[in-house]
Amino acid sequence: MPTVISLLLLAFHHNPVLGSESKYYRSSAERAPKQDSSVIRKRSKRTTLSRTTDTSEAELIWNGVSSSFDVPLGDLVEHDGPWYQGFSGSFALNYPLRESVIAANPDNNVGGVEGINKNLSATIKYNPIGNWFATVTLSHYLSGDLQQPWEPDYTYVFGYSDWRPYTLSLLYSNYGGNRFSPEDGEKSTHFNRGTWSLGWKFPVAQSWINWASAFDDASMGCDLNYNYTPEFFDLASSEYLAGHQSVQLGCKYTITGNWYVNWAMFYYPDDAQKQPWNPDFTYGFGYFDWRPGTFTLQYNNYSGNRFPWNPDSPGTGRFKDGALMLAWSWAF
Repeated sequence: MPTVISLLLLAFHHNPVLGSESKYYRSSAERAPKQDSSVIRKRSKRTTLSRTTDTSEAELIWNGVSSSFDVPLGDLVEHDGPWYQGFSGSFALNYPLRESVIAANPDNNVGGVEGINKNLSATIKYNPIGNWFATVTLSHYLSGDLQQPWEPDYTYVFGYSDWRPYTLSLLYSNYGGNRFSPEDGEKSTHFNRGTWSLGWKFPVAQSWINWASAFDDASMGCDLNYNYTPEFFDLASSEYLAGHQSVQLGCKYTITGNWYVNWAMFYYPDDAQKQPWNPDFTYGFGYFDWRPGTFTLQYNNYSGNRFPWNPDSPGTGRFKDGALMLAWSWAF
């Protein structure tokens, strides 16, 4: 399977996670940039005030959009913490439910192995200023012989993402088959095969949530994204083509506490660009705690899921094509 990137934004306070099914397996749900508790308390107070005054919905939307991509240079001058403040990350165990198979080479009969391709990952994220960030994830496969060509040694993401509703985000993500030691003639990474994503976050009215939920603390946030990949692999022609596009609507429904369900639906403006591994929809569920020093347990399925009226893609789009992830987060 070639390199494929598509966008999934789990909730309005998460950073997006992009990639084909194998790339999603190792990607923990990214949080908004870490901040000290005093800043969080101040922001929460401002948000509460804006919701309890006569501010109209249109004004809230405009405030969110107009404050996007802010570069608070004053934070650099006033910063009095240690140099490592702003770093965060996670360690994760990723467990695919489906076995990986490496076919034997007919010329020398080398290969022919199969098994669960478990891997460990370490993610480090740096938030230098405001909501601007960069993230790198390193992966180690417990059975190295099962690592597929599209499964990366490392991935990277950078851009702007604000956890607040009604804000815009702009990110670049590369979950391709990046290698520390590429084969002769190959590159460590192909920047043009990463994806640029422009998104907008918005909440769902609490009245709708209360009507459908049995818990008082239920909540729901959604996002709308436009994704553009400059160079993508086309299975029909077995060539790399230019300009893969998709539009995605994703939502995360918090059932109660830290238990949640998320899903996303995708639309491809040019249906000829849609590959067997490009999903009509994705889904996941589990327990997610944004606070550092806590554990997260998730099931995610980003395989080539199809709506009933669309033809199935062989070998993908099944529950067993998803994966489990157990992660522990940290932050300075």
